[in-house]
Amino acid sequence: MAGRRFEHANNPRFRCASSAILLPFGRRSFLPAVVERAGGEEEPLDETTDRIVYQLRPHRVTLVYSGMGAPAAANALEMAAANGARRVAVFGACGGVDPAVAVGHLLVVSSAVRGEGTSRYYAPPECPAAFDPSLTARLAERAEKSGVPAHVGVVYTTDAGYRQGSEIYEDGTGIVLGVDSECAAAAVVGARLGLSMGALLFCTDNVRLPRASDQQYGGLRDSRVRRAFEAGLDAVLEALGG
Repeated sequence: MAGRRFEHANNPRFRCASSAILLPFGRRSFLPAVVERAGGEEEPLDETTDRIVYQLRPHRVTLVYSGMGAPAAANALEMAAANGARRVAVFGACGGVDPAVAVGHLLVVSSAVRGEGTSRYYAPPECPAAFDPSLTARLAERAEKSGVPAHVGVVYTTDAGYRQGSEIYEDGTGIVLGVDSECAAAAVVGARLGLSMGALLFCTDNVRLPRASDQQYGGLRDSRVRRAFEAGLDAVLEALGG
């Protein structure tokens, strides 16, 4: 289904590189920081679309800003696939739910628990939300060489950031490392569209850590988060460019 064309006011045609980054959060913070670091040129789109697209020409990568949440991520992937994307890496923030994943650490997502609702429209509940092992391995290799502590594992994707229940933290397996709002949908939707999908997140807060400053989101104002953001972005660009 990758590469299919369709007309929709909210899915304009544009030239998308075969490799793309999906940025789901941080229009006023992460988006300008990515553009500044990676050298982006904004793609002119119809005023009816909510997505924002930049061409990161030095890297031959297209950046698609979707907005937060699983539905927005799914729509952005539909748009990217319809315009030429073949390989997409989700790059964004996550909360840690395992004490080992500290603020400023990187998390390469191997799969996600489908706690959101969007993915149900693309695959039955029993289908796993797993990312492409090849791209995941490339992201993990780059992340481990970044100089920032990196983990590989599972996230819990939820639609309710303020209503996270104990099932996230005490899932009975001990494998959930973080929580986010897009990964499960991105993995399932991307697979349905025939895309090679991966995800690399940077931890901005962790409610399981004792210090109050670690439990509160600080964004790029936190030097640990900024360092992880920059290292993670470089790792994603390297993984997509190889």
